[in-house]
Amino acid sequence: MASVDATMKAINEACRSKGGHYATYSCKVVSWDDVSRGTVGGSLSCWGANITDTYLKSKTGQRLFTVRSDNWNEKLGVVSADEVAVVASRAGGPLQPVTLRSVLQQMGTYGSYAGLEGQTDLSNTALDAQCSIRFQTTFIPVEKSSDGRGKLEFATEAYNYNTTSDSDPRNLVLLCTSQGMAVQQDGRGSKKLFHHAVEGNGKIHRYWLEAEESLHKVGGEQRESDQERAEALARGKATSSVIGIRAMGQRFNVLMTIQACMEDDLDDCMELASAPQPQLQSLQLMSRSSARRSAPAPKGLSSAARVSRGTEHDVWKGLSIKSPQRNGAEHVTVTVVIYNAVRGGVPTPDDVAAAIDDLEGLYRACSDTGRLADTKFDFMKEQLKVDDMIDITAKVAFQPPVVDVLQHDVFPAA
Repeated sequence: MASVDATMKAINEACRSKGGHYATYSCKVVSWDDVSRGTVGGSLSCWGANITDTYLKSKTGQRLFTVRSDNWNEKLGVVSADEVAVVASRAGGPLQPVTLRSVLQQMGTYGSYAGLEGQTDLSNTALDAQCSIRFQTTFIPVEKSSDGRGKLEFATEAYNYNTTSDSDPRNLVLLCTSQGMAVQQDGRGSKKLFHHAVEGNGKIHRYWLEAEESLHKVGGEQRESDQERAEALARGKATSSVIGIRAMGQRFNVLMTIQACMEDDLDDCMELASAPQPQLQSLQLMSRSSARRSAPAPKGLSSAARVSRGTEHDVWKGLSIKSPQRNGAEHVTVTVVIYNAVRGGVPTPDDVAAAIDDLEGLYRACSDTGRLADTKFDFMKEQLKVDDMIDITAKVAFQPPVVDVLQHDVFPAA
């Protein structure tokens, strides 16, 4: 199995060498998945009223990555809430695709298992006509296991700079795969996002996610045969389903995160006209290049990764909020990550190109697309306020992102 660093290096080199739109993508160990970014003097800031750093980590703590556009002035699409499909069940009913608009309107029903009051409605007709959406991909290095399938367990971790208390989250967070939707929230420090399963007595179990190699190629949807689908279901694994936007078709390799913005208790505060901006979001830990020369990593076998519920993490008490109110100014943002697995080496340039072409096709399928700095995305920007700066500074000072210890259970070799 190639290392994560070698995999990132191969992908970045493939993007640069191919040029064109491929060169606008690169591997990021921290993804800025922001609801609302700030501006100062009309220019983009790295700060904002509702900003989130997202990390992808293996169960053992290894930092993974996503392949995406630039963080600062990211590429985005625009869709309405009724143009996004989520696989969900109502109060223990059957799983089926429903629109994001329906989920928001009936959030109390879909989130009742986690403690939401039944009448909770987080929809906003005007705001939900414009949801921002970003598409990313990744290649997860896997090793063949005893059953012959390469796999790796992982979780995403979200660090919202504007939330310092579990009792006052900025966002309700929906983690969505073809196996269902898990309702969770921002909170103190950073929060790992797990898949959920509920017992008959209402006890909520949280699970790691698992990326498993498949026989399906990189790029595009996964159309399964009846036999393949039955075999996956028998093993408790994900099967392909309509999810995300219509152009995505049926997929089992999607992890979609939706941030629905909550009302907070802050009063209106002063705006910053033109103040120096500490580069807070650039605190992200970038991987360092090795000074030693090494032979190129061998090319591996890549495939669409089946993203399924993995092993159990713990039993969860549920949400700390019971009757959240929708923020009346901020729009929903959707982050779609398309997973691929690579075994025996690094992805080939052709597989990298296929993954990026897939993303580009999805952006073209949106009702509009562009960059965050464009005026068409003014709906997710606002003048930076003093209180935002104060809150963010306090968050980083007193609740910094947790740094995992790699291989904590392995005594080092001499």
